[in-house]
Amino acid sequence: MAVTWFPDEKTVLPRKVSRCMMFAYTYCAKGLTMFARHLRFRGSSFLFAAILLLVGSIPAFAADATPPSQPVKLIFIHHSTGQNWLQDGYGNLGLELKANNYFVSDTNYGWGPNSIGDSTDIPNWPEWFRSANTPTYMNALFTESSQHSSYTRLATNPGGENQIIMFKSCFPNSALSGNPNDPPSASGGLTVGHAKYVYNDILQYFATRPDKLFVVITAPPLQDGTYAANARAFNQWLINNWLSENNYTQRNVAVFDFYNVLTGPNNHHRYVNGAVEHVFTAGQNTLYYPTGDDHPSATGSQKATTEFAPLLNTFYNNWNSTFTDVAASHWAKDWINRLYNAGITTGCGSSPLRYCPEGTVTRAQMAVLVLRSKHGSTYAPPTATGTQFSDVPASHWAANWIEQFATEGITTGCGSNNYCPESPVTRAEMALFLLRGVHSSSYAPPAASGTMFNDVPPSHWAGAWIEQLATEAITTGCGGGNYCPGGIVTRAQMAAFLVRAFSLP
Repeated sequence: MAVTWFPDEKTVLPRKVSRCMMFAYTYCAKGLTMFARHLRFRGSSFLFAAILLLVGSIPAFAADATPPSQPVKLIFIHHSTGQNWLQDGYGNLGLELKANNYFVSDTNYGWGPNSIGDSTDIPNWPEWFRSANTPTYMNALFTESSQHSSYTRLATNPGGENQIIMFKSCFPNSALSGNPNDPPSASGGLTVGHAKYVYNDILQYFATRPDKLFVVITAPPLQDGTYAANARAFNQWLINNWLSENNYTQRNVAVFDFYNVLTGPNNHHRYVNGAVEHVFTAGQNTLYYPTGDDHPSATGSQKATTEFAPLLNTFYNNWNSTFTDVAASHWAKDWINRLYNAGITTGCGSSPLRYCPEGTVTRAQMAVLVLRSKHGSTYAPPTATGTQFSDVPASHWAANWIEQFATEGITTGCGSNNYCPESPVTRAEMALFLLRGVHSSSYAPPAASGTMFNDVPPSHWAGAWIEQLATEAITTGCGGGNYCPGGIVTRAQMAAFLVRAFSLP
C-alpha cells in the first residue's frame, strides 16, 4: 500500500484512504506525520491509523464539542446492546447524555405502531424510513418522550419533538456475507452489498428532514471472525464513502463507529485536541470486550460512552450552526441564525458559508439590513439615480438601498451631501437608524433624561434615541452602566439589535 503526501494539508494518509470529510477541517498533522515515519508493513499486521475528518462533500466546519446550551430532545432506537449502553452502572450513556444536556427517550422491543420497535436489523430500516407507514412511524418517533429501558435522564422534558434520531442494529448485523468491496445491491439480505443499498435508500428520507439530526450507530462486532473483514469494510464505507458517493451536502446525518471502538483499546472514534479522530488497527475486527456472549461488556460500553458524548456534541453543533465561523458557543449564534433564517443576511462569504461576526457594519450594509428587516427578505428597492449623494454613484453596489434609505427618511447622510457608505456604523447612529426604521421618518423619541447611561448625557445629539432604544429593550448598553455611543457596531451585535428591533422570527 503506497503512502501519499498531501502537501496542501500537511497530512500523511495511505492512498487507499479516501480524503473524506467529517466535521472538522483539521487532520492532527503531527500525530499522522509521526505515524508515517514509523509505519512498517508486515503482511496484514501493520498498524493502519487514520484520522478522518469532514465526511462526504459537507462544507468544512471546525469541530466544536461544546454541549448544547439548552436541553435537546433525543431518541435512541435500539435493542439489548443499546439498553446495556444506556444503563446506569453498565454503559452509563444515559448519565453522560444527561450531563451534556440531552433529554433522552428510547424505543425497544415491542415499541410503536405495528410493533416496529421489534425490527432493527439493517434490512428493516427502509420499513422505518422509506415505506408507506413511514409518516405513522415518524410521528410516533418524533413525539415519543418515554423510557423503555432503565437509565437516568434530565428530570424535565423541554417539550417539542425529538430533534436527534439515533438508531442502531445489534451485533448479528456484523455477520455480513458477500465480499468487502461489493457494490450496493437491492437484494441479498444481510450482505455487504444490500447493507450499502439500504443506507443509500434511507438517505433519501433524511434529505427531506433537515430539521432532524440522524445519527447512525454502527452495529457492534462479533467474537467470531468469519465475516469480520466484511463488517470492517462496510463500516469504513459508512464513515468514508456513504455520504460522498451520494453527493450528500446537508449536515443532518452523522455516523458513530461503535463497531470500531469495541474492536480494541487503541481503536477510536472520538473528539480529541480540537478535532475528530477515527483510528483503527488492521486485523482487529472482532469484539475485544465480550461478556458471556457477543453483548459488549461494561468496560467496552463505557469506553464507547466516553468517546461518543463529545462527538455527539460536534455532530449537533455542526448541524445546528448555519455559519462555519459562528461556533455553537458564540454568544450571538441564535441571533445570527435568526437573521439568516429571516432572509435578512446571506453572510459575508460562501463555500463555506461565513458570517464574519466580529467584522464591522458599514453604513452601506446598514441600509440593506434595515430595509430588509423593515420590508421583508424579498424587498427590492427602486433603481438608484446616482444623484442623491455625491459619494454614492448609481454603480455603487448598495446605491439602490442607500437612496431608498434616504427616501424613507431614515438617513440624511453624513454631511456635505455625502453618505459615507464605507464608514463603520457607530452605536449612536445605529439607535437612530433602527428607531426610524421601526417607527417612521417622522418619529421623535421622548427627551433624554441623562440618567439611563453614564456616558450619554441629555446634551448628547443621540441621547433621546439611545434612551428610547433601551426603553424598547433593544439594547442594555455595553456594560458598566454605559452605552458606548461612539463604539463601532459589529456584525454579531447588529444581528441581536435587528432581531429585537423588528421582532424577526
